[in-house]
Amino acid sequence: MRPPHDVGFDYRWLIVSVTTVGSFTSLLNQTTVNIGLPKIIATFGVDIQDGQWILTAYMIALSVVIPVSGFMAEKVGMKRLYIVTMALFLAGSFLCSLAWDLPSLVLFRILQGLGGGMVQPLGMAIVYSIMTPLERPRFMAVLGLPMLVAPLLGPTLGGYLVEFVGWRALFEMNIPIGLVGLLLAGLILPRTPARERALLDRPGFILSSIAFPALLLGFTFGARDGWSQWNVDIFLLVGLLCLAGWIMVELIQPEPMLDLRLFSNPIFSLGQALHLVIQLSLFGTQLLLPLFLQTTQGLGALQAGLILMPQGIASFLSMNVSSRLYNHIGPRPMVLAGLAILTFTTWELSHLSLGTSSATITLLAMARGLCMGLSMMPITTAAFNTVPTEKMARATALSSSLMRVFSSFSTAFISTVLHGRSVFHYRTVAATLSPNRPAVLALTSRLVPQLVARGITSAPAQQRATTRVLSAYASQTAMVMAFNDTFLILTLFSVAAALLALFISDPAVEEAKRQQQQD
Repeated sequence: MRPPHDVGFDYRWLIVSVTTVGSFTSLLNQTTVNIGLPKIIATFGVDIQDGQWILTAYMIALSVVIPVSGFMAEKVGMKRLYIVTMALFLAGSFLCSLAWDLPSLVLFRILQGLGGGMVQPLGMAIVYSIMTPLERPRFMAVLGLPMLVAPLLGPTLGGYLVEFVGWRALFEMNIPIGLVGLLLAGLILPRTPARERALLDRPGFILSSIAFPALLLGFTFGARDGWSQWNVDIFLLVGLLCLAGWIMVELIQPEPMLDLRLFSNPIFSLGQALHLVIQLSLFGTQLLLPLFLQTTQGLGALQAGLILMPQGIASFLSMNVSSRLYNHIGPRPMVLAGLAILTFTTWELSHLSLGTSSATITLLAMARGLCMGLSMMPITTAAFNTVPTEKMARATALSSSLMRVFSSFSTAFISTVLHGRSVFHYRTVAATLSPNRPAVLALTSRLVPQLVARGITSAPAQQRATTRVLSAYASQTAMVMAFNDTFLILTLFSVAAALLALFISDPAVEEAKRQQQQD
C-alpha cells in the first residue's frame, strides 16, 4: 500500500524525516562510543589493546552486513528490512547497556552493528526510490544531515554523558529515539516490492565477508601498532587477495551482491572517487582537530566538542542553499566553490600553533562546514541521479561499503602520518635544544622554586626541572609541527579533489536546462 499524497502537504517529507531519525541514531552511536571508550576500559579493568575490540567488533559487523544489504532489500523489501534492522540495533543497544564484562560488550556490539550497518544505506535507498532525479536535491538537506551533524554532536554529547551520567547512557540513549523511529517506520514508510526469487551471490558474500573485515583490521592495527607487525601483513595480504577474487566473481555473476558494473557509469565512478579524496581531507580533519585541541592545548572532550559544534550548523545552512540551487546551476559550480573553501581552510590549519585561539579554530571549522554542504550533497546527488531506480538499493549498498573502507583507510593514513611526523620532529627538536636557550631558562627558573619547596635541593631540582622542561617542550613542539605537516598533506588532497570536480555533472539537470531554453 502506497502512502497517500492528498493530505495537504508532500508526504515524502515524512518519509525523509523517518529515515533521518534512524540514520542519525546509528551514526551518532558510533561517535559517542569513541568518546566513552577510556571510561569503559577503566570500568572493566582491561588494557587499551583489548578495549579497542569494542570499536573493532562494531566495525567488522558493518563491513559484513553493508555489502549484502542491497540483496536483502530486494529479497524481503526495503521497508520490512528497515524495520528488522532498526529492531536489531535497538536490541543490541539495550544489551550493550547491560554488559557485565568486555566479552559480553563485544558480542552485543556485533549484534548492534548487524542492525545499525543497514539502517543508513536502506534509508537512502527508500528515499531515492520515491523521487525523480530533479526532485532529490530538495530533500538532500535533510537526508544528509545525520552524516554531517552526528560526527560533530557525538563528541560533545558523549563527553557530557560519560562525565555526568555514566558510559551505559551512551547505549541507553539510543532506545527511546530508536523506538520512536521504529514506530514511525511501521506507520509511515511506503511498502516496497520484494523479489522473492532473488538469489544470494554466495561466492561474493563469502569473499567480501573476508576481504572487507581483513582490510579494515589491517588498516586499524597498522595505524595503531605499526605497519611492520606480522598480523598487519597477514590481514592486508588476505584482504587484498580476497578483494581481488571478489572483484572477479562480481564481474561475472549474473546477479552480483554488489553490482560493480555500476562503475561503468562515469558520473557514479567520479562521485565515488571524489568521496575518497574528500574523505581524507574533509572528514580527516574531524579526527585531527579534536586531537589537536586535547593533546596540544589541553582541553577536555566536552570543550573540544563545543568549539567544533558550529561546524554542524554551517553544514546544515549550506546544504539548504545547495539544495535550492542544484537544479538551477548544477553540481559543478557548488562543488568547486566548496572545494576552494576546503583547500583554503586546510592550508590555514597547517599553520596552527599553541597560541591559536579557540575562536580562530571555530571560524575555520564553520568555513569547513560550509564546504560540506556545498560539496558532499551535490556530489552524492549527481552520482545517484544517474543510477536506475531498480538498482538503487544495490548502488547505496556499494557506496556505503566503499565509504566504510574509505573511512578506515583515511583514519589509518592520517594516524600513520601524524605519528611518523611527530617522531621525526621530536628527534629533530630534541637534538637542537639547549638548556641555555632563553625560553628554557625562563621555564626552569619558574619550576625550580616549586621543586625546592617540596624538599628537593637546588642542584637536583635544577637538573630535574631542565630535563622535564626540555622533554615537554620537545614533545609539544614536535606534535604541533606534526599536525601542521599532516594538514599540509591534506591540502594537496583538497587540490586533487578540485581537479576531479571539474568533470562532475548531472545529465538530468542539463537536459532540464535545454528544455527550458527550447520552451
